[in-house]
Amino acid sequence: MELQQKTDPEMLRYWVWLSLVFGAGSTKLLQYLQQADSPQDVYESVQAGRYRDLPTGVQKAMTAHSIGEADSIVYFCRSHEIALLPIDSEEYPSVLRNIGTPPVLLTAKGNLDLLGNPLSLAVVGTRHPSPYTERVTQSIIGELSRRGFVIVSGFAKGVDGIAHTAALDHGGATVAVLGCGINVNYPREHQVLRERMLSSDKGLFVSEYLPGTQPFPANFPRRNRILSGLCEATAVMEAAERSGSLSTAQFAVDQGRYLYCVPPADIFDPRYRGVIPMLRDGAFPLMSYEDILMSYYSRYPQYMQQPEPALRDSERLVFAEHPQEQMPQHIAETVPEMPVPEPVKPAPPASGKDDKPLPESEAGRAIVQYLRECGDTYADDIAAALDMDLSTLLSELTMLELDGFVETLFGKHYRAC
Repeated sequence: MELQQKTDPEMLRYWVWLSLVFGAGSTKLLQYLQQADSPQDVYESVQAGRYRDLPTGVQKAMTAHSIGEADSIVYFCRSHEIALLPIDSEEYPSVLRNIGTPPVLLTAKGNLDLLGNPLSLAVVGTRHPSPYTERVTQSIIGELSRRGFVIVSGFAKGVDGIAHTAALDHGGATVAVLGCGINVNYPREHQVLRERMLSSDKGLFVSEYLPGTQPFPANFPRRNRILSGLCEATAVMEAAERSGSLSTAQFAVDQGRYLYCVPPADIFDPRYRGVIPMLRDGAFPLMSYEDILMSYYSRYPQYMQQPEPALRDSERLVFAEHPQEQMPQHIAETVPEMPVPEPVKPAPPASGKDDKPLPESEAGRAIVQYLRECGDTYADDIAAALDMDLSTLLSELTMLELDGFVETLFGKHYRAC
């Protein structure tokens, strides 16, 4: 679908209705939109029954949601200063449009100019960081914020909140990518941070979920592809073996972005067990803000801000128009020209799931592959994604659990083994 100069306001009702019916991260909806001239065409084709391959979940949802409901959501967003950014709008960040499964519709509140800033850095980590991680995050994010970087994180407790706060404390800007509706106060512990971000031009909230959507666990793995997709690089500050941060790291790798990891304070500490394989497989060690600075400066020097007071000697090599002129002549003559670093694609940091065999049945293979790709997911979401009857799915999941391919979590929530 070709990019328009500006989305027709009359089309917003169809974008919202399609989001209600197909849900977040729908590859089927993307397929339909690529074959149509407008979202209205897709809406009319769905209503007329022209699509023979509509998933069962979509068929049920289209009877539950009316175009009038979509109109009400559009009105609510306008009344509450929530922007609706379809994938064909000029405000939609091009860097996000080019990922594998871009969100069809974004909702946003705050300073929209922060979207698509070339100096955007995704920062992820645990909800219960060690004191070491807190110090590292505050230091690195603070220094980068002073130099014009926009810090993108997930607004969760722990590392996310520290990163958002450090950015604001040092005069920088920050973007929060939510796994719920823009107007949902989650987590409640960040109410003051939310108000601080929205009270100035230094904050922005973004979500592919419509207003009122609650923070269901299945929302966050999908959300993570947007976190990495908005940025040229992702920094993992701390991650245990099963940390949700690892999915964001993997999305960054799959999207061809830079991946940085803070080396652990203690290689035997299980809180850092998820970081070690990524470092071993080629992720950049993040020892200082200067590591990030060097990668970005090679591509976006015009966006860098020179902090006050004057530059340190180590920064002079980055910010100088002719870096070698800042060195003594006898040293400058021996320094080769620095190559532009290429994004490193380390192997998946997961615990070898991709090397394990798949079930013999076609349905079983589809379920296991979906869980390996998307992470912990509710049964209803699996059924909708695979266009499978829920009772059939639950029967398959029972057999897969007996065979050791999946494990059951609380509340019909499943994980690939």
